[in-house]
Amino acid sequence: MFYFLSKTLSILINTAFMHSLLLAILFGLLILKRTRRFAIGGLIALTGASLLITVIPVGTMLSRTLETRFEQPDLTNVNFAGAVTLSGSLYPKSYLERGEMNVRYSADRIFAMLRMASLYPDKPVLFTGGDGNLAERGFSEAVVLENWLNDSGLKTPNMYFEAQSRNTHENATKSLEMVYREWPELARKPWVLITSAQHMPRAVGAFRQAGWNVIPYPVDRFTSDELHLASLNVSGAIKSLGRALREWVGLTAYYWTGRTDAWFPGPQAPGAEN
Repeated sequence: MFYFLSKTLSILINTAFMHSLLLAILFGLLILKRTRRFAIGGLIALTGASLLITVIPVGTMLSRTLETRFEQPDLTNVNFAGAVTLSGSLYPKSYLERGEMNVRYSADRIFAMLRMASLYPDKPVLFTGGDGNLAERGFSEAVVLENWLNDSGLKTPNMYFEAQSRNTHENATKSLEMVYREWPELARKPWVLITSAQHMPRAVGAFRQAGWNVIPYPVDRFTSDELHLASLNVSGAIKSLGRALREWVGLTAYYWTGRTDAWFPGPQAPGAEN
């Protein structure tokens, strides 16, 4: 039930989709004489709100708060058991339609995984994630990536793939099951957690709650240290707000349902992890 509700809610907080839907509805109402005044008022309000979140970069500010929650650590002198990389980089449609692997965004997750596998050949490097779609469609990101890496000669013996999880909560629980099954002696030791900086707070909370001892390793940060006002990129501002809302709503939903150990998980002192 939680999975179904979370995916439904993600559609409702997709600001780009909802903005287009509202525009279509208001333009439709504009045609009818008795709803024309309401439609004009709605269009004015929607235009004003769009300009406001463009001039004042609300989405960027919300995203930057998430992205700066954790710093990327120097692992040179850090003792850890292995690394876990979360899915979310591939574009399912290109694979389903043409059989091609297409990186949509968050490519840094895959690059970081490849780097970890190369630098630490004696440590297991996991990639976790199947398909987050509500309906089964014959796609698993872990399977597609593993096959592509194998065909490209880039797969190393220390790479492992968990292909069934559908969201961050399942990334944590199913990967931990895999660790206890394959390397039970490493299950309680620190593992490097790799995901996008914006997604890291929710991922850390979910993994801690599942019983992991994690070292957050955020990648793929897209906000800068400086906030720029008066941008004229309206569509970019709407999409930025949507990405940020998705994480903040996700954090709240995970906290309310006991899937994360804190509403806004943050750094912990060494030895304080589970």
